[in-house]
Amino acid sequence: MKKCLVLAALLTVTTAAQAAREDWYAYWAIGAAEHDYPGNLGAALDQLAADPNVERVTGGIDMLGFYWPTSINGITGVVVSGSFDSFTGPGLDAQVNQYLYAISNMTFFGREIGDGLYLRAEVGMAAITVTDRFDIVTSETGYGYLLGVGYGIPVSEESRILLNMNFSDKQVGGDSWRSVTFNVGGLW
Repeated sequence: MKKCLVLAALLTVTTAAQAAREDWYAYWAIGAAEHDYPGNLGAALDQLAADPNVERVTGGIDMLGFYWPTSINGITGVVVSGSFDSFTGPGLDAQVNQYLYAISNMTFFGREIGDGLYLRAEVGMAAITVTDRFDIVTSETGYGYLLGVGYGIPVSEESRILLNMNFSDKQVGGDSWRSVTFNVGGLW
């Protein structure tokens, strides 16, 4: 019963909060990711991960996001969106990173910026890095885009929680590197 009361109080506080419109916003997020690799790379990495001695960890991240209001419900800015696929085991320490350095737009369909359902779109420069214990291989630069949908929850005058699902496609080295991320972030 106590848990239900605490949950009801938290929901009441978060839905009652009205965020103040800011001159600019910072955005960071972290979450889970699924990857679709070019050629046979995905199958090779899945086979590597099937080894019981190998631990595979994937994730998504949005960092260094800075946005400015463009309308009552929209913000535009810059952000680094990325994902990683990490493998560790005996004699193994490797990671594949995908980056999108992008111009970004978020349009909210609630009462204000950071409230309710929103769409996200980005376009920018893409890069892939592959690291192992001894070496870092950085790809040539390409281009990419990200499309996302999410839900914003104002929690105070200055802060919002953003839940989102994003699809990104990065064209690098003549190949298509795709990922789907499920992130939880903060906009303040």
